[in-house]
Amino acid sequence: MTVNGDGIGKADGYPLFVKGAVTGDVVEAIVTKTNKTYGFARLCRFVELSPYRQWPLCPHFDDCGGCNLMHMSYEGQLKTKSGFVSGNLAKIGGYPEGSYEYEGIIGADNIYNYRNKAQFPVSMQGGRAVCGFYKNKTHELVPCDNCAIQNEAINTAVSVVLEFINNYKIPVYNEKSHKGIVRHIYVRSTADCGLMVVLVANSHKKIQNSDILANMLCSKVKLKSLVQNVNTAKSNVVLGYNNITLWGDDFVTTQINDIKFLISPNSFFQVNYEQMQKLYGKAKEYAELDKTKIVFDLYCGVGSISLFMADSCKKVVGVEIVDAAIQNAKQNAVVNGIDNAEFFCGDCGEVVDKLINDGYNADVVIVDPPRKGCGEKTLSLINQISPKTLVYVSCNSATLARDVAILRNYGYVLKKACAVDLFPNSTHVECCAMLCLNKKEMV
Repeated sequence: MTVNGDGIGKADGYPLFVKGAVTGDVVEAIVTKTNKTYGFARLCRFVELSPYRQWPLCPHFDDCGGCNLMHMSYEGQLKTKSGFVSGNLAKIGGYPEGSYEYEGIIGADNIYNYRNKAQFPVSMQGGRAVCGFYKNKTHELVPCDNCAIQNEAINTAVSVVLEFINNYKIPVYNEKSHKGIVRHIYVRSTADCGLMVVLVANSHKKIQNSDILANMLCSKVKLKSLVQNVNTAKSNVVLGYNNITLWGDDFVTTQINDIKFLISPNSFFQVNYEQMQKLYGKAKEYAELDKTKIVFDLYCGVGSISLFMADSCKKVVGVEIVDAAIQNAKQNAVVNGIDNAEFFCGDCGEVVDKLINDGYNADVVIVDPPRKGCGEKTLSLINQISPKTLVYVSCNSATLARDVAILRNYGYVLKKACAVDLFPNSTHVECCAMLCLNKKEMV
């Protein structure tokens, strides 16, 4: 399987990428494009079905670019994703299986209705506002307000917002003309299904009749917050930086284990609560903490990993460039009565330089970067901090593997790794790696 969810088959030894096929299928296909080393083919019929094949639950599967593994049994999905992680660590990272402890993949108990966050673009079709997801590799909207992997309360809220937009003739944004107001419907759900509903708007003016929308939502869901996010940029970025609270609070509170988290519209938080606990539990295990150790958490967001670690270490220091997230992190520490966590806002390099000059050091560094990975600047910074243990949490095993290879030049050796499936039915997978400092093994 490819990372896009296409099957890779061979004809006379020549690899062909076949959309809709899964590992174990025997298919008849027509070649549509060829390159020197591989080609593409369109599936015509199944000759033999794979034991991993299942028929997708969602009627939008063929068009929507989201759940690109829903045609594969969950057993097959886990095997495929685990292979992505171990394969990248071998091919890109230079660590074949057996050179470190690979613990496989931690699967999910719930593979449907698990997402706690949704971002639905809105457009006009047939004279009415619709929302959904973009067709794979296009900006063509596939209408869908009842997504199979979203929390059911989120689906309900989205339907209510669409009804409001259509009934009250709220202008829908057109990305070509840059006119109209509503761009996206963005919803967060707490662990107890409380909702923050955000209308991403191409306007600084408060959306009219928002009090009516709040009442409509309150009659159907457990509304906690209704927010207008202002995004007037001509870009594909979903959220702007300014928020107008239309009803309720300007944040929502969720609870993971015994820890409460305040989350604002622009703050990053994992989309799968159950699997998040397993991922952070594995990161805590890899950190091998005790009450003598100081932890630096880079890319700390709202402090979710930091506060998860705080009860097992002497001190944890979180660094994040998004100010709203750091404000949430500080509030989260206060709300939970955690007094051994500090949070700093700014560029990682600049903040850590100042911390080191002020006498801070770290026994353990934890990083959870965006998909692009850490990059040379942050990796050099880790070398400057020189912790004995580095725990790397990643949503992209390819950039994790690239960074692991670079870190070897600084003496950091991969000891353990595992995958955690936070995104059932898609090819995305989180992973966690433990690296230990051993200058003798520098390459």
